[in-house]
Amino acid sequence: MASQSFIPATQTALPIQAVSTKTYNYGYYPLLKGDIAPVFQLHKEAFVSTQHFLNLQQLLVIAFHGNLYKNEKAVAQLKNQQLQVQQAGGNLIVLSNGPAGGFRKNISQLSNLNIFTDADNGIAELFGLYDFANPLSNWLSGVDDSSVPLPALYVIAPDRQITFSYIDYHFDFFKQASLPKEVLENLLTAVANIERAYTYANIRLKKLVS
Repeated sequence: MASQSFIPATQTALPIQAVSTKTYNYGYYPLLKGDIAPVFQLHKEAFVSTQHFLNLQQLLVIAFHGNLYKNEKAVAQLKNQQLQVQQAGGNLIVLSNGPAGGFRKNISQLSNLNIFTDADNGIAELFGLYDFANPLSNWLSGVDDSSVPLPALYVIAPDRQITFSYIDYHFDFFKQASLPKEVLENLLTAVANIERAYTYANIRLKKLVS
């Protein structure tokens, strides 16, 4: 989708050159590993929020994507990713700004994904992945939709700490049927480490109160 080759200073070592961090990141400063994730509603009518999962000490993997229902490769990748995340002890939640009607038309394809709409990019904005006043279409040729957020992956522990983040400044990791190997390995390692730590903590707590 994107033809320009900007590289975020926060993720990859760059040659010394006179280019500002703002240029690397298109003027975006998203939440990263070590930050505290905001609490937000996933479904207003059903009163489902991320706090529901966190209160149950369930860690979350959150994937931000644009208009997902038209992207078969992204759907295939997320289905595979969901299985791997569940096996490691996490819950995958997909946030897309695509229209809800599009999801209903493709429900057979998307039914096994925990997918929620972020139609006005309110959640993406909380994570620093969208800026109405600074659309990505101003920076990237091939990105014509001014409502597109930065694609991103986050692992969030029950205490809301972000333990893994990957921001796709190049708009390319959802073009394939699988994530880049290194990104997937680091994501699953973060999930497994949190699951192990909280399982151990719960065992110790039960011993103390028994």
